[in-house]
Amino acid sequence: MPKIERRKPLLSSEEALQLVKWDAPRLRDVLIDMHAREQAEVLLGCRSDEQRISLIRYVAEDVMGDVLLELPEAMQEDLLAILKPSEIEDAVEHLNSDDAADLLQQVDKDIADEVMERLEPEDRRGLEPLLAHDEESAGGLMQAELFKVRDDWTVDKVIRVLRRFGKEIENLNYVYVVDRKDVLVGVLSLHALLFAEAEDILSDIVGDGFHCVTADQDQEEVARVFDKYDMLALPVIDNAGVLIGRITADDVIDVIQEEATEDMYRLAALSDQDDLAEPVATTARRRGVWLAVNLLTAIGASMVIAQFEATLAQIVALAILMPIVASMGGIAGTQTLTVIVRSIALGRVTFENARRALVKEVSVGMVSGIIFAVIMAVIASLWFPDLGMKLGFIIAAAMMINLFVAGLAGAMIPLTLQRLNIDPALASGTILTTVTDVVGFFSFLGLATLFLI
Repeated sequence: MPKIERRKPLLSSEEALQLVKWDAPRLRDVLIDMHAREQAEVLLGCRSDEQRISLIRYVAEDVMGDVLLELPEAMQEDLLAILKPSEIEDAVEHLNSDDAADLLQQVDKDIADEVMERLEPEDRRGLEPLLAHDEESAGGLMQAELFKVRDDWTVDKVIRVLRRFGKEIENLNYVYVVDRKDVLVGVLSLHALLFAEAEDILSDIVGDGFHCVTADQDQEEVARVFDKYDMLALPVIDNAGVLIGRITADDVIDVIQEEATEDMYRLAALSDQDDLAEPVATTARRRGVWLAVNLLTAIGASMVIAQFEATLAQIVALAILMPIVASMGGIAGTQTLTVIVRSIALGRVTFENARRALVKEVSVGMVSGIIFAVIMAVIASLWFPDLGMKLGFIIAAAMMINLFVAGLAGAMIPLTLQRLNIDPALASGTILTTVTDVVGFFSFLGLATLFLI
């Protein structure tokens, strides 16, 4: 069995900084031999912005854009801010149009406009439509570079033109067939083109069963199309059906990663822009908003507890056991919530077809409630023998109620938010925590008041 050699990094951040002082030409040579991602890792390893700024000057202009795009957005903005418009222009010129547009969106509008004015007219015409679209739409993802041909061409002519101009296009998997008005009429894979007869007319061999997206479609919808049909690239059309660009699979991988990260952050009540490279004040401000919301909901749960102050004063054991009921409900609800939110993001669950998922999650909550209720009833009875099985029955009943509600709420809250066109990942966690805390405290303390006082 062959052994796979893991190549060690050619350069660490510390070694790069030493070369800046003692052998700058050597630093340039070493960086040239490194992949753009590896060069970005050297910059990421720096301890300060000053160190990164001193190193970025030694990155070759033909990979500068690729290196910057491998960095977090906040770090991109900081480094782009110290580059001259001419240096940004050099970086942009060596990027595909979609990556160039992403990079220009990280600089001030005045700088971006100046860079655009310095570009060649052909490059400018390719970039301007991309910058006009929302970053999270198909138009914001697409690139202008593609290979399109007329539907009245022969296969032989297509292959001759492809050999002449196709090598300039990266990730070339499909030939896009358009009519005289540039309206997309078909998509032909290179495999199908290779095995077609030389004299065949394209209009005779392309089918009408191709997939495409419009420029205003959300990037999540684009990702679903790629996932559903196993596409390598997807054409983008305008509202009139005119071909205006294409989206490649590598860009969709980035989208899937971004959307998954966004959902994970939002479930934890974090901004999707939360970044380790950002200043402390910026991160603290963003997180503080949700902490303030959580504080208000926690006060609400505390007010429920306050209604049973007399009961707690008489039976201290309740204060000891009370967090267990709320915590079990919170964990069970979060489990359900995570499954439902992710299923919604993947398009597997909607408000209309959610009955099966709802029944399952509530059933799981009931089964879990019964099992852990019995366990906790025995523990509570042995822990506080003076109160005996009566206390065990109360905590068991409260736990069953809370786990049932946790399963129901964990499924219904994100589905309801989706129905109201609110991002389910954004507010579900805070609402769920409030529900499980309030129900857990109220059921446990309410039953204790009825049966123990």
